[in-house]
Amino acid sequence: MANKNTKGHWLNASGDAVPVKYVPVIDKKRDMMIERLFKRAEEASKRLGELRAEVDREVAEFLTMAAAEHNLVPNDGGNYWFTGFSGDKRLEIKVGKLIDFDEHLKWAKQKIDQCIEKWSEGANDKLRLIVFDAFKADSKGRLDTKRILGLKKLKIKDPVWEEAMELIGKALVVTGTKTYVNFYRRGAHDAWVGICLDMARV
Repeated sequence: MANKNTKGHWLNASGDAVPVKYVPVIDKKRDMMIERLFKRAEEASKRLGELRAEVDREVAEFLTMAAAEHNLVPNDGGNYWFTGFSGDKRLEIKVGKLIDFDEHLKWAKQKIDQCIEKWSEGANDKLRLIVFDAFKADSKGRLDTKRILGLKKLKIKDPVWEEAMELIGKALVVTGTKTYVNFYRRGAHDAWVGICLDMARV
């Protein structure tokens, strides 16, 4: 339900108090719908968080037990695949590295700009666009790692360009890791089908 003041009047987004009798019916119905669905979303988020905690706990316990049989200690940083006895269910734990760039990237960009300027006459417009897109930041100011690393795959024979690619390689910095949990079921034609836990993909 909408936020209210001490008199029971509804408070709008601007903080203005509106007596309930003056709130349009469509606004009341919209608010009821949002409150109902928002509550369910919060409950689903809580259950998903509980599932994640349960997965982390049970996998850690299993790995400790399995490793102990060989007098070993499980490696916390590894990737794991657990397949059920019947071979039709699989749990996948993947640890991905979070990649960023340091100051070497700015120097690489300067080298690339030198190349573009040098190639200005007769330069391939498509190549210019690829370079421009690679260094285009998103709305949060972040660069696309894959697009920048994709420049290293371009076969360009130019000393300055090659220096720039070396600088891109030196610019890579691992800032942390992120663990991904995926569930799969074997479907038709023996293909693994993921159980979707992402609302945008359901």
